[in-house]
Amino acid sequence: MSAREFKAYFREYTWDRVLLDAAHDAMAIYEYLRSQKITPFIDMNQRNTGNKKYKDDMMISRNGVPICKKGLEMRNRGYDSSRARRKYHCPLVVKGVVTCDTPCSVSPYGRCVHTYTKDNPRLFPPVARNSNEWTNIYKRRTTCERSNKRAKEDYHLEAAKHRSTMMWTIRVYGIAMCQHIDAWYQESNLDLKPMLLSA
Repeated sequence: MSAREFKAYFREYTWDRVLLDAAHDAMAIYEYLRSQKITPFIDMNQRNTGNKKYKDDMMISRNGVPICKKGLEMRNRGYDSSRARRKYHCPLVVKGVVTCDTPCSVSPYGRCVHTYTKDNPRLFPPVARNSNEWTNIYKRRTTCERSNKRAKEDYHLEAAKHRSTMMWTIRVYGIAMCQHIDAWYQESNLDLKPMLLSA
């Protein structure tokens, strides 16, 4: 089911962020989510990695972080939501002093670079991929993976030979109910052994 179909079926349901795996790492998905004001948490596809050029002489790492002339990733200074841009400073500034032997700016905190989400929402999402916020939110995807594994492997979702959407929907709903029963049973203190042995 696509995001558009989901919104059409469940009009009362809203969300402001989405967690997807690297298979969804496509510019069209980022642009759609941005148009809907949904924050994407999408892992980068490893087949499309490497440093990229960004504005003038600035290179960007595979995580969307500017690389200074010394080859170091610049220091993240936060995201400005009102301007949809992230600010980076020189990585060789220590306590307000530039320690680089060949500084590329006369500024006391070294060179400053802004990356704009509108330029490339895939490389410059609102939440930086190498941030603690990204890690803490994205790790929740493991719950989805465990649920998918349970449905596909343990309950043999794809073993059915249905052709109609209605039959697939019924099968998915049945599996979802079984998964809920599993979860309820694990949290309960109910012991089924005496009941089964007495039967």
